[in-house]
Amino acid sequence: MTNRILILSDTHFPYQHPQYFEWVKKIKDHIKFSSVIHIGDLVDFHSISFHSHSPELPNIKYEIDNAKKHILKLRKLFPMPMQILNGNHDIRIQRMAENANMPESFIKDLSDILGIEKSWKWTWHDKLIITLPNKNKVFFTHHFKSSVLSSSKELGMSFVAGHQHTQSNLSYWSSPTALNFAMTVGCSIDPKHEAFKYAKNFIKRPIISLGAIIDNQPMLFAMPMDSKGNWNGKVS
Repeated sequence: MTNRILILSDTHFPYQHPQYFEWVKKIKDHIKFSSVIHIGDLVDFHSISFHSHSPELPNIKYEIDNAKKHILKLRKLFPMPMQILNGNHDIRIQRMAENANMPESFIKDLSDILGIEKSWKWTWHDKLIITLPNKNKVFFTHHFKSSVLSSSKELGMSFVAGHQHTQSNLSYWSSPTALNFAMTVGCSIDPKHEAFKYAKNFIKRPIISLGAIIDNQPMLFAMPMDSKGNWNGKVS
């Protein structure tokens, strides 16, 4: 099931772009995918950040309850197995528990916390290696190094990552045995949301995009928007 792969970018539920689901559905209808991979940061967990967080936003209970609603929407859009990379936001509860010297056996599984049912066959991974129909291997992880091209060359295979909201790019490099690619898939956040207020003065802006690998060929879909940051209803 690796001939038509959709790669979902950082969604940070419940703080995704307000037109996220309509946009992804349009892409899904445009290209029929055989499998889906989420690159990580499925949820945000803003309220338990180790950094400063906004008092204007809900506490962790209500944030999770809201995130669950969007996860259900994603499940309805993709009623199929999904492989999810552990993002740095996804593991915030685990990190809090570790800092409190709490044994892992005391912590609920993240899927249980987020209402992800076992029957969905959504699985979590620190890293993932798949083999494309042309036998080339692709390494997926949420984040490795700031340069995905350097990461790909160091690993000796094609490479896909997320995490870097202001980067959405695709590069190629060759070896004696393969043509490899390095891709970072952007993000799917709402840049105007209070949760991302910390970045309002950053010069670089988030790039709303996601990735795909269709018949061995990598590609990016950036959300085409108007001057107000609204999706124009088209697929780039």
